[in-house]
Amino acid sequence: MNEKIRTLMEKRAEALAQARALLDKADGENRSLNAEEQQTYDRYDAELDQLDEAIKREERLSARESEAARSLNGDRNPVAQRPIGGEERGEETDRREYRDGLVRYMAGGLVDPCMKRDCYGLREARDIGGVNLSDSSGAAGGLLAPSQLEKKLLESIAEASVMRRLCTVRTSASDVDIPYVSQHVTASFVAEGGAFTESNPAFAKLSFKAYKAAALTKVTFEAMQDVFVDVGAWIRDEYAQAFADLEESKFINGTGTNMPTGILAATGGAESGVTAASATAITADELFDLVHSVAPKYRQNRRCAFLMNDATFKLVRKLKTTAGDYLLQSGLRLGEPDTLLGYTVYTSSQMPAAAAGAKAIAFGDFKAYYILDRRGLYIQRLNELYAGTGQVGFLAYRRFDGKLTDTSAIKLLTMKAGS
Repeated sequence: MNEKIRTLMEKRAEALAQARALLDKADGENRSLNAEEQQTYDRYDAELDQLDEAIKREERLSARESEAARSLNGDRNPVAQRPIGGEERGEETDRREYRDGLVRYMAGGLVDPCMKRDCYGLREARDIGGVNLSDSSGAAGGLLAPSQLEKKLLESIAEASVMRRLCTVRTSASDVDIPYVSQHVTASFVAEGGAFTESNPAFAKLSFKAYKAAALTKVTFEAMQDVFVDVGAWIRDEYAQAFADLEESKFINGTGTNMPTGILAATGGAESGVTAASATAITADELFDLVHSVAPKYRQNRRCAFLMNDATFKLVRKLKTTAGDYLLQSGLRLGEPDTLLGYTVYTSSQMPAAAAGAKAIAFGDFKAYYILDRRGLYIQRLNELYAGTGQVGFLAYRRFDGKLTDTSAIKLLTMKAGS
């Protein structure tokens, strides 16, 4: 749907709502419209007729423009008719014209001079060569990838990212403030005739922003000419792991300065629930203490889980009860996760190993950690930057943030400082 049709439909909805309000008011008062109300209603009725005709004209014209674009595109570049993937949908970036245009842009770096805002479904080109493009939000450079491609990329990232699987993930078109109660109401007994004890709740908010993560790679001219590249699959496979590695690192270790705030961050991260007596060893009692350091309302939630480095996991899985049984229970079926003290265990290479002073294990309800994805995956072909070495650059970038919303939900086991 182009912007003009969307605007007309919004005006139509507003006029329709106003007309309905007039009728409902009169019906609610069990009367007919008075003279002034009838005149207003007739004006809305006439406006609706005009808007209906305008919408029909724009839809017919848009359909003809799309058909003309497909015909011209098919004559000039048969390769462009291959869709990137996904089902045909009504969203603008999932139109065949847009997806085909993206393939043509990535494979050949060409954007037609007639490619206006809705000519081929792509955004207006500032540079005929296709190097400097803009999307509707005004971000300089790059094409907005089809939402189906973005969805597949996020699915691939989630498969490689433990934090995305454990945490709460939201999508937004702008910065978001998530409110929370920082000081709760308290209750107390009051004697007959006695004074009530006041309690003052306090409210705060966490602001989620959009930090840009980018991945840049180069391909030789020869590879572009000799090998047909499935652009959608290539972006999904090549960039998913790169973004997943970066995200996992920052969702765990991010400082909050020009990046997400990780669960191990000194400020805004989880707090220590227990300190191990050793710099290199962990005991069963310390794991029990860690579990009980988490607020009961979270601890009783079966979503709670352990997160640790694989080397730390190796230490933990050797722990035994006094009866000689291993503390860790392996999954009974293939693919089932291991459990420790009844809770699932996950490993991540981004968690520090059990060493002096390290925050070695995190335990709790990771749904309290929010990941906010800003809508849009952007792709840009860099024709000139690496031309001197016979290569073409491809840049993909997206924006996201992450923060822990409740420090009582996740606690850390910290190793003893020093040897």
